Amino acid sequence: MQKSNLIRLFRSLTKRDIRELRKFVRSPYFNQREDVVRLFDYLAGVIEEEEALGKGRAFAAIWPGQPYDDELMRLVMHFLQKHIKRYLAWSHLEEEEPSFLQLQLCKALRRRGQDKQHQKELSALRRKQQQQPFRSVDYHYYDYRLHLEQHEYNLRRRRSGGKNLQELADALTTFYLSDLLRYSCTILIAQKLSRQEYNLEMVEGMMQLVKGMPVALAPAVQVYYQAYLALAVPEEEKRFIRLTEMMERHWAAFPPDEAHDIYLLAINYCIRRLNQGERQYIREAFELYRKGLERKLLFRQGELSKFTYNNVLMLAIALEEWEWSEAFLETFKSYLPARERENIYRYNQAIYYFSKPDYGRAMELLQRVTFRDVLYNLNARRMLLRIYYELGEYDALNSLLDSFATYLRRQNELGYHREHYANLIYFVRRLLNLGRHDNAERQRLYRKVQQTESVAERDWLLKQLNN
Repeated sequence: MQKSNLIRLFRSLTKRDIRELRKFVRSPYFNQREDVVRLFDYLAGVIEEEEALGKGRAFAAIWPGQPYDDELMRLVMHFLQKHIKRYLAWSHLEEEEPSFLQLQLCKALRRRGQDKQHQKELSALRRKQQQQPFRSVDYHYYDYRLHLEQHEYNLRRRRSGGKNLQELADALTTFYLSDLLRYSCTILIAQKLSRQEYNLEMVEGMMQLVKGMPVALAPAVQVYYQAYLALAVPEEEKRFIRLTEMMERHWAAFPPDEAHDIYLLAINYCIRRLNQGERQYIREAFELYRKGLERKLLFRQGELSKFTYNNVLMLAIALEEWEWSEAFLETFKSYLPARERENIYRYNQAIYYFSKPDYGRAMELLQRVTFRDVLYNLNARRMLLRIYYELGEYDALNSLLDSFATYLRRQNELGYHREHYANLIYFVRRLLNLGRHDNAERQRLYRKVQQTESVAERDWLLKQLNN
């Protein structure tokens, strides 16, 4: 049972979920099997005890004195898992989509001919819709659903149902267009990474059709269309400038999660330009991150991801914003995921001191970090390699080169990183064996590094060979 879907699902539950589920499985409306309640109570008490999760022990706790029946055990596990899924769906609707539940009530009232109550509930929903602060894709989808419900009511009452058709069509067009543009931006980024071709002719055609119409003025349409234009032709800088202007004007029209994704679209544009060697986009990307942090748009459920934390620091270091970087590390440490907080903090502190450079402090921090993330592990070893070499710690460096090579061999999913770091190890070993005054050999190795397509720390290696 330890590796069953039920246990995996149970372990994802919060303390609040457990409290609410206890009421849920005890409700005769949802569950009428007492053995399901007993299995739930048992798992709630022992979920962290691996040895207690065997089927035999669970069965004995639920049906004491009965001989083990695997078919019965599987059946009750199936029912409990079904109830947990139903609870998760209900709790999501109640917390995230309360208006959707109210809309379902309107539909039920309409179908039962309760016209007066139907119109009262629908009017309340319309007022609530207009009062909410956001004009996101989800807002337009829900606006369309409200107009559709009114149309269905009109159709039943008046047969023609034509009273609100224009509003219905506009709401549907705004929703469809903003969502189409949003995912077209995602496609443009994926297309660049995978080199897979996608047909996006519909986007341009749709925008031509609605040009000058009210739907084209919706913030969601304007922002995503400008993001689409910038990502489609990144060489035209004015498109990016226009996107940042639109973001400044409309960022508050989106809920934090959606505004977060919009900021990432603009940051992706900057990364693409940076990859083409246009270093002025370091500042652009940094300012986008800084504003996103100030506006609390870069958090997910109150947490800052370790990738965002690291990306912001790397950009600040590239701009030599040393004081800002140090303050950033301290200010946003508490927002990092609790389980990895100290590790992530020390790792990024090490990068900060390595970049200054303060190799002694960086080395001390790196030796106190435990790495679960493979890429972080590779980067830490890369920094230690440079530190040992530049401090003349050659015994430690040779030991690191051996362990680094072993680590690369044992990792099965490194992709192109394997070749980059294997070449770095190879060239550092060659560098260590060079005589200080063997200029001819140093020049040959210099050219070899230049000509090798995949090598980590190329610029650093060339600098050492030029000394």
